[in-house]
Amino acid sequence: MKVLTIQDISCYGQCSTTVALPILSHYGLETAILPSAILSTHTAGFKDFTVLDLTDEMPKIIDHWYHEGIKFDCIYTGYIGDKRQFDYILKCKDLLLNPKGLFIVDPAMADNGKLYPALNTEIIFGMRKLCMQADYIIPNITEGAFLTGNDYKEIQDSEYINKLLKDLFDLGCKNVILTGVQEDADTIGAVAYDGITRTYNIEVKEDKSYHGTGDIFSSIIVADIMNNKSIKDTLKHACRFVIDAIRKTSSDDTHSYGVKYEEVLKDEIKD
Repeated sequence: MKVLTIQDISCYGQCSTTVALPILSHYGLETAILPSAILSTHTAGFKDFTVLDLTDEMPKIIDHWYHEGIKFDCIYTGYIGDKRQFDYILKCKDLLLNPKGLFIVDPAMADNGKLYPALNTEIIFGMRKLCMQADYIIPNITEGAFLTGNDYKEIQDSEYINKLLKDLFDLGCKNVILTGVQEDADTIGAVAYDGITRTYNIEVKEDKSYHGTGDIFSSIIVADIMNNKSIKDTLKHACRFVIDAIRKTSSDDTHSYGVKYEEVLKDEIKD
């Protein structure tokens, strides 16, 4: 199986491509990357980070792969910082995705009710274009609200979740995996929706939170989907993986830029 992940490279800080590549590879998937930008660090908790935009390189790379006859079984997108890149991604899907391949979109653009720094509403419109053609989308609550025009709620009741799932599904995607679901302050989890069935996995919420856990969650989801795991097992695995990574990091006050996901991978190898 060949997977292409399209997102930024944050050179320091465990997120985006630097977690997607090792996680997907760990689960037996040949993984290629198409970087949208190179950042000196991730954008949360660091000041004066540098950004090298790679928009102009993307169509050149796509065309080269096309002429080489390279195809992928899955294209998985994450953080996109320039509105011009959305059309290149859709071109990549049309040219390089195998006929039975999966297009999986993590609309990584917002959290805690706000867009990420340096992003604007044009990114929301671009993410909607991707979601309309996706086999799976993996938004958190904030991203789901932005994509559908709903208000953001930190704690959500079942009526709100059901509406958000329906509105996201109605964008045109085939499956929704909504993350960061909190029915109360003590629990957190995810729910999958295919237009008919809702599948939940809810866990006890950890006291600490870290940047990059959403990227780790999405990468586990992609790996398990490509390895034909059931959606129930996939949600449970992704939720437990992130929780275990947070627990392995929370006792180390010097490690604040991401989670020690490598130790969870190491434990899985031992098992």
